[in-house]
Amino acid sequence: MKYRIAMIGSKEAVGGFALLGVDVVPVETGAQGVEALYRLKRETTTDEHGIERNSYAIVFITEDLSSELSPDDEKKLARGALPAIIPIPSHQGSTGYGLQRLKRIVERAVGSDILQ
Repeated sequence: MKYRIAMIGSKEAVGGFALLGVDVVPVETGAQGVEALYRLKRETTTDEHGIERNSYAIVFITEDLSSELSPDDEKKLARGALPAIIPIPSHQGSTGYGLQRLKRIVERAVGSDILQ
């Protein structure tokens, strides 16, 4: 089975990724970005053994959109191994959201903030 990669962000931020074989999902608002994340997480493909699996292994989303995820949405989207949802800086630069999210994940796993 071949997994896919998607990129969610503004048209300016994601346009060039299509040349790399990434499925681009241009959106204009954070709400559209959250909706796209849920849609991509639900998308499945049947493998050669007849088992339904997630179509996407990785979904990148620009930080400006991912910062609008509620804590409840973050928990729901984090269930299951796939897809991995990775916030990345947009064409306008980093907001710091990705680093803050990583700190929260590490703190939950380790018990303290070791990324100070």
